[in-house]
Amino acid sequence: METLRVNITKADTGKSTSARVHIKDKKGKSYYPNKCIRYEKDRHFTVDGKFELQVPPGRINILVEKGKEYRSVSGTLEIEKGEDHNVDCELYPWIDMTERGWYSGDLHVHRPLENIPHLMLVEDLNFAPVITVWNDRNDWGSREIPEEKFVKVDENHIYGILTQEDERGGGAIMIINPDEPINFGETSRWFPANYAYCQEAKKRSYIVDQEKTFWWEAPVNIALGGVDTVEIVNNHMQREEMMDDEAWGRPRDIQRYPGQMGFVENVLNQYYHYLNLGIKLPISAGSASGVLKNPLGYNRLYVHLGRRFNHNLWLRGMKVGRAFATNGPMLFFSINHSELGKTIEVPAGEKFHGEVSVNAISQNILDKVQIIHNAEIIKEFNGGGNSEINQGFDIVIEDSGWLTARVFEKNSETVRFAHTNPVYIEIGSPMKPRKESAKYYLDWCKELLFASLADKNRYASSKEREEVENFYRRSTTFYRDLLLKS
Repeated sequence: METLRVNITKADTGKSTSARVHIKDKKGKSYYPNKCIRYEKDRHFTVDGKFELQVPPGRINILVEKGKEYRSVSGTLEIEKGEDHNVDCELYPWIDMTERGWYSGDLHVHRPLENIPHLMLVEDLNFAPVITVWNDRNDWGSREIPEEKFVKVDENHIYGILTQEDERGGGAIMIINPDEPINFGETSRWFPANYAYCQEAKKRSYIVDQEKTFWWEAPVNIALGGVDTVEIVNNHMQREEMMDDEAWGRPRDIQRYPGQMGFVENVLNQYYHYLNLGIKLPISAGSASGVLKNPLGYNRLYVHLGRRFNHNLWLRGMKVGRAFATNGPMLFFSINHSELGKTIEVPAGEKFHGEVSVNAISQNILDKVQIIHNAEIIKEFNGGGNSEINQGFDIVIEDSGWLTARVFEKNSETVRFAHTNPVYIEIGSPMKPRKESAKYYLDWCKELLFASLADKNRYASSKEREEVENFYRRSTTFYRDLLLKS
């Protein structure tokens, strides 16, 4: 074995910097130094700037990354037998999002609290609410939870020490900013429903994130007003691959939505159905680093705050929709220079005349940018082999609705894309619910209810059954009423 020494610096300052590193030999075996934080699920390690390790002679592949805003450095080293090898690696920033007033966060974090300050600087992630309560597992145990729930690493990096995830038969939700965990005592796979946690969280003014669109109880939680945001860039979207199945959630129509892109399209169309019902539901993003094959912040949400950053401002910006979600490219979208998430009101009987602006930028080659109006692609711009697409056009809209933008990179291994929150257009009144969207979720909730009714062993008592199925019936009524209004 030979010694490989690597020194990582920022090209703009010349100073040593923390980074994430992947080192593999020609057979795909990964190598790790002694002094590092290993994350073998994604076959990487993180260091503060310098490291050395033992590698075999022959070809070694190396990848060094620092979040989303520095150019990845990759290459092949030929390691000669009997020789030490010294490598200097410079990381170049290709964009500065905080300079533009945008701050990133990852809503699904399972990494140990003691590693978070280091990992946030490695990935240049501004906000990380760390999950320390997950179903029956409480990382705090008998220890008293500190009164201050958010810790400042420095002026631009803050993490939360208490986020709660409820993940059982109906799917998963995250309670982002609790003062204390919500505890219903003994739980089972289906009792209490996700919504019971949502309901209690809303009573306490906590923020609730719907972790995926395809979880069985997601349309229940959303119908009953239980969540603030929904993850459309979720943890099945991974750095080197896609988990293109719905786990124990509602399976998609594989014929209509085949493969990796089909998985993403299904998630996005489920989100669009809510928007087409007039539900203004902001987006979010999460990576599940700690349990799945993603580094911290691989999937992230950029919230526009301007020059001031703290956790309260970030969460508030997320809730009102001033954000876009990404696992790769940056995406800036506006209509008449409006903020994302804004509602533009137009007097009844008039048409809306708007100027649409979209700018997509990446360190990689872009495939296409699409502008979506009420779930339909109305404009598409081809990347043409470039890493930036900058377009503008005029639009005339006659009825209430919404517009959003999305961009895809060219990538053969996984799906890398970004998606903005919508801008809403209200001409005289809110958008009229779409029949197909109301029917989509009405059928879903009926299917959920019928499965519960048919499962005689799902609950420990008739009281449990009554509580859960009441939530299901209420959501069914909600979507039926929207269908009647469509």
